[in-house]
Amino acid sequence: MTQTEHEMLRCPHCGAEWRPTTPVTGREISCPVCLHRFEAPDVLEERHSFSVRDFAEQISALINRARTEGLSSDVITNVLRDELAYNAELANPSHTFHVQIVDLGPAEGAIRTLPPNEARMILQRRSTSIIKR
Repeated sequence: MTQTEHEMLRCPHCGAEWRPTTPVTGREISCPVCLHRFEAPDVLEERHSFSVRDFAEQISALINRARTEGLSSDVITNVLRDELAYNAELANPSHTFHVQIVDLGPAEGAIRTLPPNEARMILQRRSTSIIKR
């Protein structure tokens, strides 16, 4: 950004937008609303652009790490649902959003594997008949 150019800035943390009154110098900017510190646009442009694929890979790695650290799928799903709802509300603050994740079951032709506790419950419900000869 040049000395005379003052473009609109947006905080990646709270979503506040503002036009700096002084030239942005240095590598970091502080949001005037939430005081979150983030890198200046010039610094971000110098870096490798962050693609959708990069984002998906990082989310996947984070989910896998959460699983290996012992977090249940329900906890992971609830956190992701809350984060999606929060980001949707940031995009349009005049609306309230509810994010719902719907399990549509196994894909056609896919083999459904049951969790151990569910498989055990199904087996316990089955009646067995013993035929003696």
